[in-house]
Amino acid sequence: MIDSCTHFKKNNLKFIGKISEKLTSYKINFALAMYDFEKTYKSRKFFQVNCKKFKNLIPVAFLRNVNNVKKEINNIIKLKYKFIKVHPRILKKPLNDEKFYTKIFKELNNTNLTILWCTFDGWEKKANDIDQLSFISKLVNLTKKNKIILMHGGGPNIIKYYEKFRFLKRVYLDLSYTLPHYFETSVEKDIIFLMKKFDQRLVIGSDFPSISFKRHLTILNKIIKKSKLNNNQIKNILHKNLDKIINS
Repeated sequence: MIDSCTHFKKNNLKFIGKISEKLTSYKINFALAMYDFEKTYKSRKFFQVNCKKFKNLIPVAFLRNVNNVKKEINNIIKLKYKFIKVHPRILKKPLNDEKFYTKIFKELNNTNLTILWCTFDGWEKKANDIDQLSFISKLVNLTKKNKIILMHGGGPNIIKYYEKFRFLKRVYLDLSYTLPHYFETSVEKDIIFLMKKFDQRLVIGSDFPSISFKRHLTILNKIIKKSKLNNNQIKNILHKNLDKIINS
């Protein structure tokens, strides 16, 4: 099993080692690892070095420098990261700043980085007034080859995201947060539909520590059982899809 979304609140070997051991104890073979408080090139490099000491962690770089996007992306490439996360709320850049996000995706088009985009629509101080699905569609079209993982799959709009991108094979939907948060709601039926019809482009993650590994796996197993998936569909969702991205 591969976890698409494990967050780290500290960047030291002892703490990272504990999470690495916890992943192993829950039989999660690999995890995309994100250090939430990464702010500088130095902290990004330090987190990468720490992750390399554990075989089950694959570091993901956050885009942080809003003043020099090109330099930021080049630094991430220099450190040989394979994944970059664009998180509008962390950047504190509203989605109506189309010029800023257009610049990011045009720069990323010149790279082989896999892009993780946070689709979470809840902003703390002011409601997002942009139709994010239409907006991210424009951004996706600015890239030609990058694989793109839409984190949380659009939440309660996951079927709309599926319909929008189902023919664009380099776009994947991630179920972290959404799968446990909407468990036993109407969205659960949508997730089961996607597991049956879209198994080759779904990935799953815990969103730890917001969701514990135990709760994540308990709910995941219940939904897989309800979905009545065949073995190949289960393998695609649990690890094959992410494995293809990691090793591409």
